[in-house]
Amino acid sequence: MQSTILNRALKLCEKVYDESMYGVDDLYRIKDLVHSVDKNHWESKEWLAKEFYKHYNYDAGHFYVVGGWYGMMAYQLRKMWPEPNINITSSDMDPMCDFYAWELFYDQDIAFETMNVNDQLDFSKYSAIINTSCEHMEQEDLIGIIKRKPKDTWICFQTNDYVELDAHINCWPDAQIFADSLGLEYVAYVGSLDLGDFNRHMVIGK
Repeated sequence: MQSTILNRALKLCEKVYDESMYGVDDLYRIKDLVHSVDKNHWESKEWLAKEFYKHYNYDAGHFYVVGGWYGMMAYQLRKMWPEPNINITSSDMDPMCDFYAWELFYDQDIAFETMNVNDQLDFSKYSAIINTSCEHMEQEDLIGIIKRKPKDTWICFQTNDYVELDAHINCWPDAQIFADSLGLEYVAYVGSLDLGDFNRHMVIGK
């Protein structure tokens, strides 16, 4: 893990705490920010970026991160593709994610925006759609993304088998069953990452 990013996260936690002293009651963000840079999140998103790098054989494009939270997935992508001709946009429906993501990754040439992916977003300009929050989304919404994307646009989806959380509404027992459920015409990679208490599943394809 890079100490610069971890230090920025700690400073953001301090900022959230300081603001709570003056009426901005958003203390749960401290736990949120800590989780966003913890070992599991870091490793699972780094895994996606490194694996996708093996399959994306172009020197240009526009990657769109769905449910990007505070920007860790976009950051891992930028580490693998530092060139400016690869554009990276990270979106989340929570408007505060935009604010904190900019604070964490202001120098990484990443665009952050507030967007609900179900609001008929036009995917035509994107060469890849990345979603590491599939466990939080309805299956029909994942299928909707795939149906709306251009044929040659890559998808990189992650979910997990951690069913104990109520917020995890779309978990799968293994990666292959998850891959089969997506109905992709082409599958480049299917795999799982053992994170101790649970497994994270990943599918890369078109």
